[in-house]
Amino acid sequence: MLSFDLASLQREIDAAEDFRDRHITEWRRLIERYHGPAFKPGNEDEDDPENFVHEYVALLLPRIIHDSPKIRVKSARPVTQGQTAPLMQVAMNRWVKMTKLRRTLERIAVDMLLGFGIGMVVNEPRKGYRASDDADPFLPRLYRISPDRFFIDPAATNTEDARYMGHCWTIDKEDLLAMADAQDGWNVEIIEGMGANSGLDELRDDLDTRREIPDRKELVLYEVWVPEVRDAAVEALDMAAGGGMFNGTIYTVLKGQSSTGKATYEFAREPRPYWGPRSGPYTMFGVYTVPDDPYPLSPILALVPQMDDVNAHLRAMRYSASAYKRIVAVDSRNPKLAQDIRDKDDLFVVMVDGLDPTNVVPLEVGGITQQQVAYSQQAQDRLDRVSGIHDAMRGNVTGQPTATEIAIAESSSGLRMAHLKKQYQEAVNDALLTAAWYLFHDQKVMFPLGQDGVAVMGEAEPIFSPMVLQGMFDDLELEIEAMSMERVSEAVMQRRAIELLQVIGNISQSVMAAPHVKWREVMSLVGDALNIPTLGDLIDVSMANQMRAGAAQGAAMQSSQQRQGESPQAMMQKSMNRTS
Repeated sequence: MLSFDLASLQREIDAAEDFRDRHITEWRRLIERYHGPAFKPGNEDEDDPENFVHEYVALLLPRIIHDSPKIRVKSARPVTQGQTAPLMQVAMNRWVKMTKLRRTLERIAVDMLLGFGIGMVVNEPRKGYRASDDADPFLPRLYRISPDRFFIDPAATNTEDARYMGHCWTIDKEDLLAMADAQDGWNVEIIEGMGANSGLDELRDDLDTRREIPDRKELVLYEVWVPEVRDAAVEALDMAAGGGMFNGTIYTVLKGQSSTGKATYEFAREPRPYWGPRSGPYTMFGVYTVPDDPYPLSPILALVPQMDDVNAHLRAMRYSASAYKRIVAVDSRNPKLAQDIRDKDDLFVVMVDGLDPTNVVPLEVGGITQQQVAYSQQAQDRLDRVSGIHDAMRGNVTGQPTATEIAIAESSSGLRMAHLKKQYQEAVNDALLTAAWYLFHDQKVMFPLGQDGVAVMGEAEPIFSPMVLQGMFDDLELEIEAMSMERVSEAVMQRRAIELLQVIGNISQSVMAAPHVKWREVMSLVGDALNIPTLGDLIDVSMANQMRAGAAQGAAMQSSQQRQGESPQAMMQKSMNRTS
């Protein structure tokens, strides 16, 4: 087990930050290339004639996060948690709207495309309430952590086997002292003795050297989550409460700076237990996995050499074009002719007697060569091929490519986009699962559900509270509805609605006629093919079986009536008498 005294913790943080810095050497440069020199002047010398970074983000961002996710919750115990799963589903979808989750997910998506994204879920007092006592209602919230402020165990080969991870943040010294007065466990003496703005220069240098930020008397705090450090007393409380809620320890340290300029660390508060899911508070968003490395690889980062090659030759072509000149050489013995040519307008004809045809010679100097055009086009084609971005995605189809070529390009690009969207969706699902953990366990979480909760709870103004939930959280299955986050064209939505009506009409009749077929499995397969994962829930197979049984019983009664010569009313009366 790792020893996390102050000296050991300092060594681990320094090693983790050095390891992270080697992965984000292009981070700030990619951001500058993304927004260009007009957004924030200061790097005009390295502007890209072909701003591929912005093009890539602009094309892919709407495809992965255009709308807020819609969540479906099921349970592995449909009987025990028959009411819990639908209630959690309504609560989670309401939470998505309350916390304006889409805005945070969009910021994390841009991070993921440029490098990697980090989300952190914390359970905190609801906005608008003064955090004064335990009676204030809480609400989980997803925050975006900048990649250059996150760190992870450098010995880890992936995020799952990391022995610790954490992040740093800044806070005003006065605010931190006020927090220490309101909460137990803070070391007020250490906070008061730490000089304001200690350790801030190094952090702000990584942010932007051209920002002029006023002196706010800030401090730099580090929080490190260590899942393997467990307190016996806290673990006993956890076991008494059912177990599975205490998962590691969080260390909080202040970063200062000695008189010699060396970084120093001090414990700002006592180590505290982490009450949360086993996956921890952090969620990493990445596209491609790198073997034996916990940090993922972004598509743009892998394309930096190709982008640099294209832009280097485009800059050379731009310089050649700006150096292009067209001049006229005349005989030095005829200055009047040179003056006439210079002073006359374009296409003006100057009549000269006895002119030698060789005395006027047009000359062209500089300009773009055919070799430059050919190679720049070759470099651009290579970049498009490696990145998967083609003219059909850009909306620049000129009619020259055949329909087959466009279909092949779309198919290849579709595979890349499908993987990217799936990676992002799974990461969002992990973050939502962490938020759902707090909704399920923390009794301080409480909020109104709105109209959607009326049918689930049967109340006029339903209020969500974990007190009404049953079973275990691990039995719940949470997933995001397919296509709910990305933009779908109106034509696709209309076609899908028409197909849905046709499928339901056909299957609903077949369910009654063929009871031996497992229709729920059939509808799940059809729903996956149509990108309608809820198709299996739109037709109540059990209700269809009851209707079929009722119809069969009615037919049997009618047949019996005909054999006995009795009226249907009489047979029904006899049946009621026998029942009573």
